[in-house]
This record gives sequence, C-alpha cells and structure tokens, in this order.
Amino acid sequence: MEFQDLCTFETFQQFWSHYGYEGKLEDMIEQEFSRTKGMTYLDHAAATLYPESLLRDYCQDISRNVYGNPHSRNPSSRLTHDTLERVRYRILQHFNTTPEEYSVIFTSGSTAALKVVAESFPWRAPSDREAGSYFSYLTDNHTSVVGIRGKTFSQGVVTLPVSPQALEDRAKDKAQGDDDICQTPHLFCYPAQSNFSGWKYPLNYVTGIQGRCLYPACDHPGRWFVLLDAASHISCSPLDLHNCPADFVPISFYKLFGFPTGLGALLVHNNAASMLKKAYFGGGTAAAYLSGEDYYIHATNISDR
Repeated sequence: MEFQDLCTFETFQQFWSHYGYEGKLEDMIEQEFSRTKGMTYLDHAAATLYPESLLRDYCQDISRNVYGNPHSRNPSSRLTHDTLERVRYRILQHFNTTPEEYSVIFTSGSTAALKVVAESFPWRAPSDREAGSYFSYLTDNHTSVVGIRGKTFSQGVVTLPVSPQALEDRAKDKAQGDDDICQTPHLFCYPAQSNFSGWKYPLNYVTGIQGRCLYPACDHPGRWFVLLDAASHISCSPLDLHNCPADFVPISFYKLFGFPTGLGALLVHNNAASMLKKAYFGGGTAAAYLSGEDYYIHATNISDR
C-alpha cells in the first residue's frame, strides 16, 4: 500500500471502523455543521462546535418535560434529581470508573472546578513544628491553574513551579511511600494535554506524584494529592481514571460538545473527598443551619455539598 493511500479518510476508516459517524464524512458535515461551509475551524480542543442535532434534542427535551427544583419533593423535582444522577453515572462510565470511586460535582466550567479545589483544599501554613503545604504545578499549565496561587499566597502556602524536565530528572529510583510521620497535605497540578502547545504529558505522573517518586513529591514529605487538568485532553482523547486515579479532575462539557456553554464538572476521588472543607454554604448545600448562631451541618453527599 502506497503512502498516499494511507492519507485518505476512507483508508483511515478501514483501520478504525469504530471512529466517528457512520456514512460519508461529507454527509455528516451537511447534516450537522452546514453553518461551517467555506470555513476551516481550528479551535476544536478549546471550543468545539456543537452539532445541530444536539440543539434539536435539547429543545425537544425541555419542551416535553417539566424539570423542577431538585431539592423539593414532587414529580418534577424527582425527574430533575433522577436525570442528574443518571448523567453522573454516564460521565463516570465514560471515564471507566464508578460512583464507588469518584463523585461528580457540576460547575459552571473547568475554571470554576479549579476554584472549588482552591477554596476547599485544607492548606496548612508553616509552623514551628512542621513545614506547611506546597502548591506545586507544572510550568506548562493553564492560567486558571496558576491562578490558584492567588488564593494560597495569603495563607502562607509555598508556591513551587516545576519544569517538565525537572519532574523526571530529579525523580527518585523508587517510591517513597506514605509518610506516617508527616501528613501535611500538598497539591500538584498538571495538564493531561497542554492548552498552549497541545503536548500530552504522561498520565502515570499521577501515581508517580502520589507515590512520591517524582519531583517535587520525592523531596518533600507529606501527603501529595494530584489535580489532573483534563479539560483540553478529553476533547479528543480518552481518559481512563481506573488506571490514572487522580484526586481531582476538572473537565469542561463545552469543550466536549460545544453546548451548553458554561458547564463543567469536578471529578473527585472519594478517598480525597473528605479532605475538602467548604466554608460558604447556600441553596441545597446545607442539611441544617441556624440564622441566629454559628450552627451549620453540611449535606452528607459531597456532590450536594
């Protein structure tokens, strides 16, 4: 087979028959993306284009169903609650994990998901007895990740940027394991795929940091958590959280489907869920509270809280 034959879409489909739409690519474009005629759209990983069928199905759904406040108790509220839970399950299924391993917290985008972690992570300031938390991140990170330091700086948390080269060059030969003496929580953030260059970083960095064999975790005792920014990666690549058990995974549905805008989620490993401490409460996030005194009980379920 000659090289030019390998470059045709038809040949590609012979080897990857499960890829994309059935039928001809031209027919799919005519049906779903007729508005792009005469255009070459090159921003898919940042903001994909929604197919026309998605808008039609969405309009039909909200026209035929009555969705109510999920915190109430009536048929329309139950429909909303059940729909949300069904969608949560399908999201986890897509990432090859289960509700027993991860929880899905809906947010107004991937940036809002990052903000949830920044505001809820149990940062510790340094003291006379022990060093404080580290907020560490790969230098090739999204602005919204680096911006977490705006929250941590005022709490005395040390910011530690790490170059991609230093991450492996300064690694140890074997995992350092859990540190029973020091349980100071640290957070390391890196993108599964760079928003700037499109470069994909190894997903095994997650277990490398958690096991403290990669820098900076290998040099600093404590309990290391990993935030894997998957917003760009999942728009064109699979992510298996069973093999890559990151503690926090912000995603954007806008980058996946193009619609609706302003919708994302934070996937939280249930082993790390209890670490998140939320101060502000509102809406259905509180199980009980008193307005006249400082009494508040948060919702049991982390997604509700």
